[in-house]
Amino acid sequence: MFDWDGWLLKVVYYYGFLVGISNFEVDWNRCRVFKTRRSTIFAIVHNVLAWVLVLNYWKGRVSFNVLFGKANKLHEYVVVIMSGLRVASGLLTITTRWRRRRQIMRILRRLFRLYLAKPQVKRMSRRAILIKFLNVCITDLLQITLGLDALHRVGPDLILGMALQFCMVSLMTVAISQYYLVMLFIRTQYVMLNSELRSVIEEARGLRYRPHRNGVFMTKCCDLSDRLDDLAQQQDEIQSIVASIAGAFGMQGLLVYTAYYLSAISTAYLTYSLVKHGIENLGMTLGTVAVSLTWCFFYYVDALRNLFVVLSIQNEHRTLIRIIEERTVFLPGLDIRLELSFENFQFQLIRNPFTMSVMKIFPINHGFTTLMFASLFMNSIYLIQYDMANF
Repeated sequence: MFDWDGWLLKVVYYYGFLVGISNFEVDWNRCRVFKTRRSTIFAIVHNVLAWVLVLNYWKGRVSFNVLFGKANKLHEYVVVIMSGLRVASGLLTITTRWRRRRQIMRILRRLFRLYLAKPQVKRMSRRAILIKFLNVCITDLLQITLGLDALHRVGPDLILGMALQFCMVSLMTVAISQYYLVMLFIRTQYVMLNSELRSVIEEARGLRYRPHRNGVFMTKCCDLSDRLDDLAQQQDEIQSIVASIAGAFGMQGLLVYTAYYLSAISTAYLTYSLVKHGIENLGMTLGTVAVSLTWCFFYYVDALRNLFVVLSIQNEHRTLIRIIEERTVFLPGLDIRLELSFENFQFQLIRNPFTMSVMKIFPINHGFTTLMFASLFMNSIYLIQYDMANF
């Protein structure tokens, strides 16, 4: 049977080489991660070229009336900020990839060890992998379409600047996709862990119907204790990997959250501008507006998927805590070793609480996400009010 999900993962991997985000290689057949002279030289050449292009073609003041034929100053400021953020995000991402190269390689080796122990994780994630791949492809194609539509309205310098921005956006897209796939793998590992833990709990609950002083009962308790200790070790390893990921991708996460936040505000404001001034007054066509709105839809759907996969990991961890707490309703009389395994697992969860944050600046949880969406709404209103008062 054709392994299409594995093929999609390889496409993301090789596309990372093409855009210069990957600076090491992976042997997919042996699940090995290693550095080679070829990957190092190619990444260095690509990254240096990106910096040279930025230094040569990111010139001070240019005309930003590419999408808008009659843009006011506020429109220009919004576009300047978003364009500069895209380029800065791409450059900082490739820079931090070199600084965190060894750490990222260690993380991938640990993930491969988990995968070799439970290879079914790829099959369980194939639908999410396919949706992510299609979403990214559609978003990039729509962005290329918008760029081609704007070619006849710009000069040679701005064309090169648009190409540079697209390269930076492509670079960030690959980086975000890689992070999404890693977190998707972690989420699936948690789902499997919870499923196995439920099985252990059900089997332990069924021991109440067996005589407590025969060999079968003792053997079963020892078996469940061993399985529970293995699950506790797996959970500790998964949580440790999540902490390592937060350290390795902290700067990238900060840039991504900032880009999504400012992009959402600017999209709301530019949509208001379309309604206020009209399509023709802004020098746009109905086709351009339709493509732009379609791009926004897929772009923000992808952003929400990136956010929800992280939140779902926290949901799975809370589910694990609720499952392990069910042992308190067991009848007394279980083997002392099995009782001790349950207690050790609970103490492990208490001693090492599961938290996620971006560079320890702000947490990633449901409460902060709600506050962020509220802040987006309010700041969009403030920007629109400023436009109404001054333009």
